[in-house]
Amino acid sequence: MIGSHHISLDTVDSTNLHARELLREGAAEGTVVSALHQTAGRGRKDRSWTDRPGQNLLASYMLKPKREPAEWGGVPLMTGLAALRALRGFVPLDIHLKWPNDVFVGDRKIAGILTESVSVAGTSWIIAGIGINLNQTEFDGTYRHPPTSLLLESGRPCDPNDMLTALSKELDVLYELWQKQGNPPVLDLWKQQTRMLGARVHIEEEGQIRTATAIGISGEGALVVRADDGKTEQIFAGDVSIAVK
Repeated sequence: MIGSHHISLDTVDSTNLHARELLREGAAEGTVVSALHQTAGRGRKDRSWTDRPGQNLLASYMLKPKREPAEWGGVPLMTGLAALRALRGFVPLDIHLKWPNDVFVGDRKIAGILTESVSVAGTSWIIAGIGINLNQTEFDGTYRHPPTSLLLESGRPCDPNDMLTALSKELDVLYELWQKQGNPPVLDLWKQQTRMLGARVHIEEEGQIRTATAIGISGEGALVVRADDGKTEQIFAGDVSIAVK
């Protein structure tokens, strides 16, 4: 089962980086490493992910997919869906998914995902790093999207280990589904939990921002958008956000 082998640390530079070392030491698939605090937490494009010690869930799962790499684009969406389901298991929230790897409550970010592919001794792995804001009420620094936490949204504190247990169960179910059937059923479930499809979105690539309409998710997990001239394209990377009306 995903998460059945749990390595718990007090402080680490990054759970994703530590997971790489554990794989080199022979860690088994499904192993999860968590920490009370990260000193060099990272998000997409090497953005920093800061936390207050002991107040959030910071964890990385080690996965060895049987699917072809062409389907691995579904893993970030699958992992975000697992985080959403785990959060909903504690309290009902106005929660939804943003492509490709963020979980939002309203217009505030409560969780983020960083998936990385690595090769160890000729074997390909995916490290799925997950940060969920649980009990933190003050956030330092600047953010692309205002952060929030389970405590701020619900008034209820949450033990990170309880959330880790819930997350591992949700991820185990979705990962088994993905291993057997690939992206289609997972992406269908993801699409039921997003507000992006049909919405106007801003796409930022290489410092340039353009606007289009999000119309779907490709079989590889890319965001499909339609430009104002009617042309469609698939977005595999870049920052995408719903345009504020």
